[in-house]
Amino acid sequence: MIQDFAHIEAALHEAAAIVDVRSPGEFAKGAVAGAVNIPLFSNGERAEIGTLYKHRGREAAIQTGLRHVGGRLPAFVETFAPFRERRLLVYCARGGMRSQSVVSLLASLGFDATQLPGGYKAFRNYLLAALTRRTPPRPLILHGCTGVGKTELLRRLPNALDLEGIAQHRSSLFGAVNLHPRTQQQFDAHLLSALDALDFAQPVWIEGESRKVGDVVIPEGLREAIRTGPAVLVTASVQTRARRIIAEYGADDPATLVQLEGALASLRPHYGARRTEHLLEMFRAGDLEQVVTTLLVDYYDPRYLHAMRDYGYALQVSSENLDEAVAVLLDFGRAHGAAASADRPAGNGAIFAAGAGACHTPASSSRGRSCPSAPADEEQARPQDRAPGAKKSLRGGMGRP
Repeated sequence: MIQDFAHIEAALHEAAAIVDVRSPGEFAKGAVAGAVNIPLFSNGERAEIGTLYKHRGREAAIQTGLRHVGGRLPAFVETFAPFRERRLLVYCARGGMRSQSVVSLLASLGFDATQLPGGYKAFRNYLLAALTRRTPPRPLILHGCTGVGKTELLRRLPNALDLEGIAQHRSSLFGAVNLHPRTQQQFDAHLLSALDALDFAQPVWIEGESRKVGDVVIPEGLREAIRTGPAVLVTASVQTRARRIIAEYGADDPATLVQLEGALASLRPHYGARRTEHLLEMFRAGDLEQVVTTLLVDYYDPRYLHAMRDYGYALQVSSENLDEAVAVLLDFGRAHGAAASADRPAGNGAIFAAGAGACHTPASSSRGRSCPSAPADEEQARPQDRAPGAKKSLRGGMGRP
């Protein structure tokens, strides 16, 4: 199996382009990151051929497949024209007849094409094994309440891993609005590509997440690194956070407003029918800033503060000015890197008691200061770390722009 994985890794590394010849439905569930889908059969044709193979045997399935492809073979070959001068890696579900026949056809026409051994199934096994070995050592973890700008900071920081961007979900009740969340298979493939692009010899920045981002699960090793890595608390005023959330969701678009109203209505079991109805009335009246502010102050922030009360941070930084916050974080990252090289702590002195100011700070300086470390929301604390009787939050609020 290890030898097979080495073969797969070599094939992926040597390919200039990767082509998935499975049906569109198979491709949509999960694929090699960066692969192009040029399906040999449609979803319906694949289902028909599979039924024939099961009930009438291999020969009947092959004949039906040839009949489907025969008439459109010239057009099918033409779709490969952009890849004529590139080394192609072609795969299907298990490295069977679909990819084998396409590789043979392309080779006969002068293409440099090879078949991925074992197909997508083998790649998936390789992927899961590789994810267990790709964990950044002691990454720096950004925590903070909804809207403080953690994702925007990650976009500006070098060597950062944006798990919400990879998942295409903001890790919240409102997280899928205007996004197309990835499946677990898609997430895993894109995560491996993102991890491979990082330099583990340098500080790696990650946002504090719980076990899941939307519906996808973070690998155990990475989850543990997030839980134990040096934590940075990012803060901003409620006004700044509300503005960022509204800007992130693009709430002037009618389709977005429909999605947001549906998400608000789903709060009833958690926020109460009367209070939720009041939010909906403000929302329908167009008072979006008041809706967001109310949710932050009355609902999400108290839960955050409850979850973090027994934790400490290595650094606190205001994100009112994102450029200044990035500068502070880069300084902290350099100090952390130097300390790691010298095998000593990077200054975790807890001189700031995280309390009511942990969710919002005055719109002033971004200067960092040492303080205690905590999970960004209650779900980020492992069950055994959570205080007795603490209720589970809704994955951190409306989203993390």
